[in-house]
Formats: sequence, structure tokens, C-alpha cells
Amino acid sequence: MADATKDGMVEGGTIEFPVAKSKKKNTLLYLGVGLFLVILVVNGGIFLFAPGLISKEGAEKGQGHGTGESTRGVYGHIYTMEPFLVNLADPDQGRYLKVKIDIESTEKKPDEEYGQRLPQLRDSVLTVLSSKRYQDVFDSEGKKKLKEEIISKLNQLVGHFRVKTIYFTEFVVQ
Repeated sequence: MADATKDGMVEGGTIEFPVAKSKKKNTLLYLGVGLFLVILVVNGGIFLFAPGLISKEGAEKGQGHGTGESTRGVYGHIYTMEPFLVNLADPDQGRYLKVKIDIESTEKKPDEEYGQRLPQLRDSVLTVLSSKRYQDVFDSEGKKKLKEEIISKLNQLVGHFRVKTIYFTEFVVQ
């Protein structure tokens, strides 16, 4: 073997000194691989357990839950009704209900039938609301049933557009 000189040179070439591996580089490599695996697992979980979140077909086919809830990604025009103030049907107590309702239709644009039928629509909602007792509307299940009943009544009145869902934007019982 050739003898090394003071400055690291060997006769006829250079000497290669062993390079120590950096602990920082290893740590970054492990973190990068770990992050990649976490992203892979999360995406796989979404694909397996919640395909409706990433599938456009589910939203386009209107796969709702049948509860009047809007499907994601497919929105209709929303009509805002004036607030309703009604006495509840509790014979022993003088309770009232104040509700503000927004209606989402299946149409993407406003329909003139809504304006023409507004008195009938309001009357129908008032009739449904005033037939309820406090026990019927105080919890979330009661509100859900109330929504379904109102949607059904409204869809009986309209011809061209359909009520997809309703939203309670204000709901006070006193």
C-alpha cells in the first residue's frame, strides 16, 4: 500500500476517508417514510369505510338518508320564509313556537311557482306547526319528524319544483 502524505494525498491519487452517516439524515428519512405510510393508511381507510366522501356518483345519484337531509355536492335553490309564530296544541299550558324556515328545492334556479304558491305554503306550514304539542317538538327526533311532515305537506302543494329539504334557522319554544 502506498504511504499517505500529511495532507491526505497518496502517491498517485487521493485517499478516501470513510464518511460517518449523519443521524439527522436518518431521522428525516424515517419521518418521511412514516408520514407517507400514515397518509397511505388514512386514504385507504377513507376509501374502504367512507367511499361516499370521495365518490361523485353517490352524490349525483342522490343517495340521501331519506330524512330530508341534503346530499353533499348537489344543492338546490334555497327560499327563505318569513318567521312563523304559533300557539302549540298543549291544552293545559299556553306555549308558543317561533320558527324560521328555509326551503331547499330540487331546482338550481328560483322557480316562480314558489312565489305564486307562497300563501298556500305558509298556510300548510302554520297548520302543521299549530297541531304540535311541546312533547312533539322539544327534542331532535321530534324536530326531524316535524321536518319530514312539513316537506311532505309542501310537496303535495307544489307541482313544478319539489321541496328537497327544509332548514330550521330559528326554533324557539316558550
